[in-house]
Amino acid sequence: MPQQTAGIETIYKNDDILVVYKPGNIPSAPLSCTGDEFCLLNEVRKKEPRIMNACGRLVREGGLIHRLDTPTSGLVLFALNQSAYDNLISQQKKDRIIKQYRAVFTSRKGTPEGFIPYTGYDVASSCGYISSYFRSFGPRGAEVRPLRDQRAKNCSGTLYTTQTEVESHNSVICTITRGFRHQIRAHMAWAGYPLAGDVLYGGDESDVFGLEAISLTFENPSDGQILTITL
Repeated sequence: MPQQTAGIETIYKNDDILVVYKPGNIPSAPLSCTGDEFCLLNEVRKKEPRIMNACGRLVREGGLIHRLDTPTSGLVLFALNQSAYDNLISQQKKDRIIKQYRAVFTSRKGTPEGFIPYTGYDVASSCGYISSYFRSFGPRGAEVRPLRDQRAKNCSGTLYTTQTEVESHNSVICTITRGFRHQIRAHMAWAGYPLAGDVLYGGDESDVFGLEAISLTFENPSDGQILTITL
């Protein structure tokens, strides 16, 4: 992958937080133990080293509050100090950080391999909620599959919900508060509308991946006021 940093942009900043735009096809954070490979976090820290003032579960991730899948573009939230980090992680665990995504598809498809039957509403014409548990699927768990039964083998054990709202003939706005790996991608594919460019879940090939994080809503750690950052 070419190590291109064009498109990384500061969207919002105050004394406690930083919101940046991540272009598609850039990892959010380092995956190796050394933590020195090309990724959004390492590019951002060059201009704003304070993102490393906070420390969570992984030291190499500094003040990163949440990740986006590598092909996904959009808003990513960082804390600039430990107090802000602890506050935002607490909000996230309590489902108080609201994330909105634009999901773009090309056409309706059949249910991909390994998916249980979908019996919900048509996301392209109606608004509603898709809820499921999840399990890993495929070689090395590269994909996920929705589950309805919490007692099923290898079930994640937590119920995850994606709210969808029709935006246009080929896009919906997806809202989540707690997220699982590939949640929106898998829920859209399960409903028969895999994302454009998401060949992993049955989507058509495309130059642009059809998922973009477009809005974040949360409490400002310093004063508790509600902040909504949008593209």
